[in-house]
Amino acid sequence: MVQGDDVVIEPVRDGRGYRACERLQQEVWGFADLAVIPDHLIHMVTGAGGLLLGAFDGIGPGREMIGFTLSVVGLLEGRTLRHHSLMAAVKPGFQDRGVGYKLKCAQREHVLAQGIGIITWTFDPLESRNAYFNLNKLGGVVAQYLPNYFGELRDQRNRGVDTDRFLCQWHLDSPRVRSHFEGGKPPALTLGDVEAINRTQRLPSGFRAPAGFRSGLRAPHLLFEIPADFQALRRADLDLARTWRLEGRRALGAYLDEGYLVTSLFREGDRSFLVLEKAALPTVLERA
Repeated sequence: MVQGDDVVIEPVRDGRGYRACERLQQEVWGFADLAVIPDHLIHMVTGAGGLLLGAFDGIGPGREMIGFTLSVVGLLEGRTLRHHSLMAAVKPGFQDRGVGYKLKCAQREHVLAQGIGIITWTFDPLESRNAYFNLNKLGGVVAQYLPNYFGELRDQRNRGVDTDRFLCQWHLDSPRVRSHFEGGKPPALTLGDVEAINRTQRLPSGFRAPAGFRSGLRAPHLLFEIPADFQALRRADLDLARTWRLEGRRALGAYLDEGYLVTSLFREGDRSFLVLEKAALPTVLERA
C-alpha cells in the first residue's frame, strides 16, 4: 500500500474494485459498454499475474476509486518478460494532483517485486502532455512507431482520427529511470540548438499546421514539433488533426526505423517538440 496526501494506492483483487474500474473507464474516456474492459476479464488478468492498482480517496468503506493502472504479463519482442500496461486513468477533478505519478511509482515497485524489469505501454505521439509525463518525468524511451495500432476507436478522445501510437519502454531499474526518480532532467535545449525535422505555420485559429518535413537528416539530436494541445485541435478542426496524424506517421516512423529514439519533450513558449536521439537503447538507459 502507498499512502500520502489522502490518496491510498493498493492492489485491487475483488469484484467491487473491478466494477469501480469499469465505471472509471466510462467516466474518463466516455467509453460505450462495448469498449470497457469488464470485471470478469480484469479478474482473469490479475489471477494470471497481471496487476490492477487502484488509487482511492482515503480509507474505509465509503472511499472512491479515483484512478487506476491495469497491466498484463507478456513478452517484449517475443523473448523479454515484461508487464504491458493496458490502461491508466485518473478521474476528472483529481488530475494534475500527482495521482498518476503515484500510481506509476507503485506499479514500478510491484512489478520489480515480481522480478520483472520492464513495463511497456502505448501513447499517442501527438499528445504533448503524455509525452512529457512518460519521457521527462518517468524516464521512458520510445523506439517503435505503431501506425493505426487500435484501428477505429469510438471514444471521445480518439473518434475520427487514426490510432497511431508510440510503444514506450520503461526500464524500471536502469540508471536513466533511477535518475529521473531522483530529480534528474533532460538536457536543457533552445530552439536554435537542434535541427528540426519538420516545419509548421501558425493559422488564424491560433493552431499550428504541418508545413513539410525533411528526411535523411543525421544529426545526433533532432526535434519534431507536435501540437501543444492535440485534443483541443482535434475538437476544433478534425481535418487538421488528421493532417497532423499523417505527417507524424511519415516523419517519425521513418526516423525511428533509421535507429533514432524519442527520449524527451522540449517546450519553448507555446510550442512542443519531441526530442529524437541517434543512440543505441542501452547507451540511453545507462545515462544518468
